[in-house]
Amino acid sequence: MAFRAVLDAANRVSAERGPTNAALGRNASGAAARDDRFRSFRRASDDALDAVRRIGPLGTSLAALEERLAAARGEVDRLLDRPRAEREPEAVERAIEAMFSAYDAAQPLLDTAMTALLADDPQLVGHAMVARMLGEMRDYAGRLGSHLVIAIAQTQPPRPAQQAAFEQTRGRVLQLWPLIGQQASSSREPAIVEAGRAVERDFIQGGMALIDATLARLRKGDFDLTPESFTREIVPHFVAIERLRDAFVDSTIRQLDAGRQGAQRALVLASLATLLALAVELLLLLAGRQLLFRPLMSARRHIVRLADNRLDPAVAPAGLRGEMRELFQALETLRARLIERDEIDAERNRLEAQLKQLADTDGLTGVLNRGALERMVPRLARTDTGVIGLILLDLDHFKAVNDRHGHAAGDEVLRLAAARLRNALRQGDVVARFGGEEFAILTFDPLEGVLADIAERLRQVIEAKPFRLPDGSETSITASLGVARAKAAPDVWAQLLQIADAALYEAKERGRNRVVAGAAAG
Repeated sequence: MAFRAVLDAANRVSAERGPTNAALGRNASGAAARDDRFRSFRRASDDALDAVRRIGPLGTSLAALEERLAAARGEVDRLLDRPRAEREPEAVERAIEAMFSAYDAAQPLLDTAMTALLADDPQLVGHAMVARMLGEMRDYAGRLGSHLVIAIAQTQPPRPAQQAAFEQTRGRVLQLWPLIGQQASSSREPAIVEAGRAVERDFIQGGMALIDATLARLRKGDFDLTPESFTREIVPHFVAIERLRDAFVDSTIRQLDAGRQGAQRALVLASLATLLALAVELLLLLAGRQLLFRPLMSARRHIVRLADNRLDPAVAPAGLRGEMRELFQALETLRARLIERDEIDAERNRLEAQLKQLADTDGLTGVLNRGALERMVPRLARTDTGVIGLILLDLDHFKAVNDRHGHAAGDEVLRLAAARLRNALRQGDVVARFGGEEFAILTFDPLEGVLADIAERLRQVIEAKPFRLPDGSETSITASLGVARAKAAPDVWAQLLQIADAALYEAKERGRNRVVAGAAAG
């Protein structure tokens, strides 16, 4: 199956980073730096890509992946040919990031394979989506280890940019697992349920604890470990994720095979039922209407109900024997298959709704993201002829919070600020994180004075009390706000954004911690 082959190739490219990290940290160069494990993982990646190539044409995606992987390996090989002391930490970091990029290049290939799979059987979307999310989770887990390998190789605590990348990757792992874990725990297949428990035990509890403990050691300046020793310790924790992914892929293949066999059986049963109906009609002429006419009419009514998606059980007439009894058994089998189809459709719709919510929501604050807001305004403008108000709110001197207290404290301030804004807004108003420390608030049919009052209330809500940080300390924050109103029109978003942005700039120029209303448009 193409989907499995592509998923396996992407996983092999991701897994290749483990022995690569170890080799980059090994006190050896040339052939000595490339141990048997390093070479075997590269061969495994090449073999997996060859298997994908044998499946058939997949556009330019495979060539792009191979080109990106070759470039990343080239950077790694250039470093391995030099003594460890001459490998600049920045060059090691670039080589590891190039390996990240190689895995990212596999995503278009996965899109193509998944589209082909669902074209054969759309009912497989649930298991296929979970298998793909597990592949992503395995890669993110590996990236967490690679981020720490960079710091170990540089023998210094992670820099702010490295820490931010680590936290973003860690958050993505913790965001994916509840979705995957719920699917695993609710599966009807014991192998999937047990594999899900293994991921919870071996990686979520064991592997993440090791990663967090290693990060704590690095922050304290404890560098009594090497990239090779850390890689050797963390990689076994990833095995459970791969096994759970394989369990979902195996289940997907079994469902696909079962669906094809079921369709063949249904065709055979339908053909037999047709032949049986013809034979029964002949017998009815001889044996009388009462003997067979009523069961056939009952079966006909049940088939019509099934065609109308009314899946109540068939009530077979009493005293049925032989082929007539088998006919009603076949109808009951068909009804069970239709019920199973509806359940799969419902599960697929639920997963699609969850994925849409993830795409529209800012992962840190839980409010809408900028993309969702920019898609919303044009839709509203086409159906609404009233006035739309936009408030741009920027947290003053937010960079100082990150510099003084760290990015974790800054993230907490953003979450608390978003919560305060939500609680202070009217029903129907919309708040979104616009980027960095900036938020955007949409209001509908506001009077000019009312919109300014709303903005002032939001400014007071931010300033009213200090924000409590994760370490128990507190910090005070103020906000600058720019206000704009415009009549709904096709280009209303550009108008609102230009006016509100200019007003926000003026609020900052006038000393911050204030509201400035821009000129109304339209």
